Amino acid sequence: MAMDKIPEELGYKSDPDSAAPRIKKKDVLVFLAFLLLTEGGGALIGISTANQIATWYKDLVKPSWNPPNWLFGPMWTTLYFLQAVSAFMVWKSIGFKKVLPWLLFFTQLALNWAWSPLFFIAHELFWASVESVFQALFILFTTTIFFDIQRTAGLLFLPYLGWVTFATYLSFTIWQLNPDTLGLWIVFPQN
Repeated sequence: MAMDKIPEELGYKSDPDSAAPRIKKKDVLVFLAFLLLTEGGGALIGISTANQIATWYKDLVKPSWNPPNWLFGPMWTTLYFLQAVSAFMVWKSIGFKKVLPWLLFFTQLALNWAWSPLFFIAHELFWASVESVFQALFILFTTTIFFDIQRTAGLLFLPYLGWVTFATYLSFTIWQLNPDTLGLWIVFPQN
């Protein structure tokens, strides 16, 4: 039967130039680590804030251009996946030998994870908005340095930068539309 034969036995010649590179076990493990870090961290944040989205957040005044709630899950899942792929590509190019790219990457990721508890759990609309500005800046820095290391890795960060820039504007707008919302950490007392 033809299915039991290898390509050479069927008259096909192997082309050494077209052979796919072998995937190394270490590469798979590193990619899975990046994927678990980004998607897993995002999932934990989502789980921790889900109750607030269904209760407190639904009662906030929001602009007419606020995306529907169902969009955020698929959007963040995609953006975290792109971050994992981008980080893996940079790792394939430079390993962990250079500090700055990884310092920027992990800082922007930590800022990403900090926003949801600030906004949804602490109800600190203003401080979450300020934090989002810093997050967008660190994403821009990460995008720039990743682009210098591996062009595609930098390009994969552009949708994330765009979304967080939009989300920053949305966050500030929600804060402005809800000036009487008191957070759990009252930094500026209301008169």
